[in-house]
Amino acid sequence: MVLQHNGTSDPTNSRYRHLILKGNNVYRRFVKTEKQEGIERSVLEYSENSIPAHGTYGALLFHPLWRSRREEILRRDLSKCVICKSSNALQVHHRQYHFVVKRNQFKLPWDYPDQLLICLCESCHKRGHSKFKVPIINI
Repeated sequence: MVLQHNGTSDPTNSRYRHLILKGNNVYRRFVKTEKQEGIERSVLEYSENSIPAHGTYGALLFHPLWRSRREEILRRDLSKCVICKSSNALQVHHRQYHFVVKRNQFKLPWDYPDQLLICLCESCHKRGHSKFKVPIINI
C-alpha cells in the first residue's frame, strides 16, 4: 500500500496521481515514490502548468461563446444525434482536441472547425467515449 501525501491509502497503487487544487485554475501534479532502506514512502512535489484542470474546462462549457457555437452545431445537425437520430439529451462532441504547443494550452472549446464538432445524444456520446479515446493533436 502506498500512502498519499494526506495519509490516505491509494487503492490503485499508482505511481502518479493528479491533484486539482481549487482557487487558481492551475493544474498541479506529480507524486513520486521513493524507496529508502526498503521502506516505500511518497513525497509530494508538484509542477504548475497552464493546462486547465478538467473542472476549468467544464466551466468553459457554460461560456456564452460555447453556448452560441453549440447552437450552431445543433442547427447544422437538425437537432438530432448523427448516429441514432434521437433528439433527446443532445450534446456536442469534439472529434479531436488540439493542444497549441507554443502557448502550452488546449484550444478553447468553441475554436474548432465545424467538421470536428458533431451532435450526439447522451447515450451515443457515452458509448463512444467508452470505446474510443478522443485524439489530441499537437499544433
